[in-house]
Amino acid sequence: MAVSYQSAYKLIRKVVTSMPIDVWDEDTGEVWEACTWELFDPRPEGDCAGSREIGAANLISAFNLLHQKMLISELSQEDFDETIEYRSLELFKEVMEQLEEERIIRKTPTSLRENFKVISNETDG
Repeated sequence: MAVSYQSAYKLIRKVVTSMPIDVWDEDTGEVWEACTWELFDPRPEGDCAGSREIGAANLISAFNLLHQKMLISELSQEDFDETIEYRSLELFKEVMEQLEEERIIRKTPTSLRENFKVISNETDG
């Protein structure tokens, strides 16, 4: 049985909205942060009350869990489709877009400013 859209939605929403966890690389000392997305509303309670952050590990885990569920469900079928990687990424993107439409997540102001372009009608005189 294939992974339904609703199942994928519930999985991704739960992981993305849970406590933010970033990825720390012990070898280089680098911390990976998710800079593109944040929660639309700050968390109301808990250890991260007031935070909008979505951790990089949350995004990575949400995608990996979805991909593994899809892979396991497809491997059990005789007509295994090798486009599973592409399809799991597309489903992940669709769910993230729906979460944005529902105002669960949003693009961070920083990422929006990176795409901001100033247009002026002024001419040098």
